[in-house]
Amino acid sequence: MSEPATILRFDLFELDTGSGELRRNGDRIKLPPQPFRMLELLVRRSGEVLTRAEIRERIWCDDTFVDFEQGLNFCIRQIREALGDTAVAPRFIETLPRRGYRFCLPVETSAPAEPKVITRLIVVPFRMLRPDPETDFLAFSLPDALTTSLSGLKSLVVRSSLAALRFSGGAQDLKTIAAEADVDLIVTGTLLSAGDEIRVTAQLTDAANGTLVWSHSTQASIGNAFRLQDELTERVVNALSLPLTAREQRVLRQDVPSNAKAYEYYLRGNQFSHDAKQWSAARDLYLRCVEADPCYAPAWARLGRIHHVMAKYLTTGAREGLERAEAAFRQALDLNADLAIAHKSYAQLEVDLGRAGDAMKRLLPRAHDAADPEVFAGLVSPLRYSGLLEASVAAHARAVALEPKIRTSVVHTWFLQRDYARVASTRIEDNPYIVALSLAEVGRKAETLPVLRALEEKIKTRMRDFIMAARTMIEGDAAASVAAVGRIVASEFSDPEGLFYLTRHLARLNQADAALELFERVVGGGFFCYPAMLSDPWLEPVRKAPLFARLLGRAEQQHQVAESEFARLEGDRILGIGARAGR
Repeated sequence: MSEPATILRFDLFELDTGSGELRRNGDRIKLPPQPFRMLELLVRRSGEVLTRAEIRERIWCDDTFVDFEQGLNFCIRQIREALGDTAVAPRFIETLPRRGYRFCLPVETSAPAEPKVITRLIVVPFRMLRPDPETDFLAFSLPDALTTSLSGLKSLVVRSSLAALRFSGGAQDLKTIAAEADVDLIVTGTLLSAGDEIRVTAQLTDAANGTLVWSHSTQASIGNAFRLQDELTERVVNALSLPLTAREQRVLRQDVPSNAKAYEYYLRGNQFSHDAKQWSAARDLYLRCVEADPCYAPAWARLGRIHHVMAKYLTTGAREGLERAEAAFRQALDLNADLAIAHKSYAQLEVDLGRAGDAMKRLLPRAHDAADPEVFAGLVSPLRYSGLLEASVAAHARAVALEPKIRTSVVHTWFLQRDYARVASTRIEDNPYIVALSLAEVGRKAETLPVLRALEEKIKTRMRDFIMAARTMIEGDAAASVAAVGRIVASEFSDPEGLFYLTRHLARLNQADAALELFERVVGGGFFCYPAMLSDPWLEPVRKAPLFARLLGRAEQQHQVAESEFARLEGDRILGIGARAGR
């Protein structure tokens, strides 16, 4: 259509012809491109009868080899479903037998709004004015809960609690925080306990000029910490005059703990959950929380996450831990289907369970028009597992654009693209195995080996065997390297991407039978990074084997399914890439 981009409003809906979106009360409603164009034509000509011939001329091309009548009827059904309309008692679209269709409601037209400015905010850990072991946990956990509440709002980019943790302790220099966190607004606060009461004083400061935007003091019993978090959330939203959609208003009010002690367990668990040495303590606190309040969805989501990380990184109980994690996530989403933290964390579990396609379908719709960098960061892995490497990099770019210091798994995408120089430029402590091999690939073996030996002394998880496998390969000790790989394979380690790394590792060491056996687990486990499998030179020793060809064919089929699903979900538009993903 040649008409200029406009906003067309009717009833509770608005049609944004520039972005191709249909929204109801600000919430986007899924409508495929062709039904959207047809609805736009009807709405622009509100009150007029559009003949079937005119619709065909405007919406269907002359060279379209489809059944027009069937396609037209399907489009009308999709439009009516999106609007909640019916053919029997139409409110929006009237069918005129043997003539065509007419849009019934009046329509308001306006120019598209200016691109919205998204505010960047960080909630830094609060300061305890007087240390108290009974309430010290609130210094991190209360700001963390406030961060979680605000992070679901589209008009805000809220820096993660991990990013904010860097600014805990000592004097808080606002200029330094603003520069390092790249934010517009900073929430700071102090806590003072007196008996059973806790007093909170919080400030919202404009980072550009140091102006105090808002200050608020409140007091509550330690057993009523949720009231403090809820009140602070409401005060921040009101101070910023944030425009909330109906969904956002619902989300802010949905998860209210019914038990004060349960919420205390939840906050204490959050304090421990970011420290690997305290994971067991965090898990036990979340368990006590859901026992005291079985209907508190955020606690189930956090419990699912802690089960997952313990199963993935500790050396025992992996299978049982993954099952418990999935059960907890499902319980969280049964209680609150919109809970962002549950969707993001569950998607990471789905990737490790070999269901990258499910994770992609879970997160891509949530990424549309999102201001939450963790949604985009969460997409990096499932897109890579599906072989959509360009899309994986694009998801990382979107995450970093929202939060420059956010950590994603894109370094693994670069590794599979064989961009070894880029991988080698990252911290070896974060990804020892792939960074060490990349350093070796770019000719920096000598500086790599001492770092690996030091890490072996410090690390006690199964990552130690990955480090030993890399070190001994670089040193030329094939037997020791194969033995290290064997210990990982014999354990409960099930991440298919990690197993793919070991497949290519064994192939490189001419362990063809072991590599092929492991490759079956890789493909069977849901890792379908076909572009990497097709071109990786380390796999040359097994490439001619019939079993490898069959498995590669299976991976290609699943990769093509993922490409089709990515296109159906309009992934290229959501991630801002024009070319076909993954090629």
